[in-house]
Amino acid sequence: MDESAEVYRKILNYLYLSLSKTAGKLPFSGRYWLEEVTRGVGQQVLQEFGEGIELQAGHPAAICKSYLSILDRAGILDAGDYRLEEEGENVFVTLERERCVYQDFCQGAGEEGLFFYCPRLGALQAALKQALGVEYSTSVEIDAGAGTCRGRIFPAKLRLKTETVTREGELLKIAGERAVLFTKEMYAFILLAIKDYAPHIMKAVLFDAGYRSSRIIAGYAKQNYADPLDALASLFGEFRNVGLGTAELVSLDPGEGHAVIRCYHSMEVTIAREYPLYRTPRVVCDMLRGKFSAYLSVILERPIICEELKCASMGDDCCEFHAFPSDQEGVVW
Repeated sequence: MDESAEVYRKILNYLYLSLSKTAGKLPFSGRYWLEEVTRGVGQQVLQEFGEGIELQAGHPAAICKSYLSILDRAGILDAGDYRLEEEGENVFVTLERERCVYQDFCQGAGEEGLFFYCPRLGALQAALKQALGVEYSTSVEIDAGAGTCRGRIFPAKLRLKTETVTREGELLKIAGERAVLFTKEMYAFILLAIKDYAPHIMKAVLFDAGYRSSRIIAGYAKQNYADPLDALASLFGEFRNVGLGTAELVSLDPGEGHAVIRCYHSMEVTIAREYPLYRTPRVVCDMLRGKFSAYLSVILERPIICEELKCASMGDDCCEFHAFPSDQEGVVW
């Protein structure tokens, strides 16, 4: 590689590292946006250099090989560096790291704990979508000892409904539906108003609001993930995305309907500490109880109720919720 080409390669890697750092600061789906950028580059390359060449629908590995041959003819890469294998619907791509133009991005993202999405796999993902009309996703395993990367390209489930935030004209939308973002002060003043006019209903209102608002997203998770653990992981990701806190599943027994969930940095705790909602220390995360109850009720297909047994508002390190089967009226799935 001549000196000027090496400079451009470095700049390309710096660009992806910068994108990854920026994506990590986005409150909604930074990983998704990094993936979209990567796939978009692959689509543009295909349009630019694949003129007159049609990717025939067929085996995914054959489509990937065809795409690599297009880039090879354009002088972008050496297709012989890539070893492709097909197992069922999965395509595995193996490459020596020193032969990859994106090695600095890959290594830098790993060292700094940044989002990483392989640009080369993203390009192949775009080629498969164009040829087959099927959404694909990717993952990468790095064998530092052997100096190789092994990527997997596989059919993807639909993304959860609330994953992306966009602006269309004057409207803010979450996955295509109009939304509004407001500060914790606005939420706190709503709670203070409930306290002033009907304090006896606050606990029930917060639980019910959390429960009702979470049933739809829990339904999407159940449709897209057969394993309850995967479904809950996706929901906990959304929970963190919207700023409610960081949820952690400690244990789950689907057969018995039991679960233990911990939450760190609860928004409800923050509000309780800053505003005069309660006269004495108490557990305060009633809306989160409702959300976790809805998640588990929908995913386990039985009424589940969560109780908060520890709360950071009382000096605990985290908020801890224990879930049990329930026949309580109003808790449905």
